[in-house]
Amino acid sequence: MARRRKSTSQDLEGTRDRILKAAEQVFAEKGYTGARVAEIAKRSGMDKRLIFYYFSNKQGLYSHILEDFFQRVEPVFEEFLRRRKDMAQKLDLARFLENTTEFIQANRNPVRILFREFLDGGVLHEALVHQRILPIFGLWREYCTRFLSSSWGSPREADHMLLTLSGMSLFYFLVVPLMEQVWEEDPLHKDRLTERTEFLKRRTKGLIK
Repeated sequence: MARRRKSTSQDLEGTRDRILKAAEQVFAEKGYTGARVAEIAKRSGMDKRLIFYYFSNKQGLYSHILEDFFQRVEPVFEEFLRRRKDMAQKLDLARFLENTTEFIQANRNPVRILFREFLDGGVLHEALVHQRILPIFGLWREYCTRFLSSSWGSPREADHMLLTLSGMSLFYFLVVPLMEQVWEEDPLHKDRLTERTEFLKRRTKGLIK
């Protein structure tokens, strides 16, 4: 009986994972408005009714993907999160950029979904800004004010630096189709990703003082 329950639990988890993987692909390609539950079901190989069973509706599925994404974002900012009370150490910028690049590579579809959500002013836009994005900016501003006060004049200046640092890693992945044609090779090959990471480390050395 115990074995049967374990097998059933694994089957249910596998079903959810297949639905989520297919949904990530469809939402990344077509956005929330353009995505259809029928297509997600077809790509996952699951009955459409199972999507409603697990996630209630399309927005429930969409919300789950973005919430799970932000749960995975947290480790990328672990150096800040660890220092919420004691920000005594200098940011390891090279490590931050390396972690960010690796994270985006591993989560390309959720990142595309998030960008489409903000660009389209989607159904979760305002909630994501207030519940997820503003706390990240607030934590970064606190770090800059307390640790880099002699170099940083205002919260706005800190915001621009966060955008710049994040963009250094993010933009590369947004233009993968373009760079495939420019380089005539795969920009996501491990050698090219290593090359990109090393470039960022060299060019940002000493940027934060």
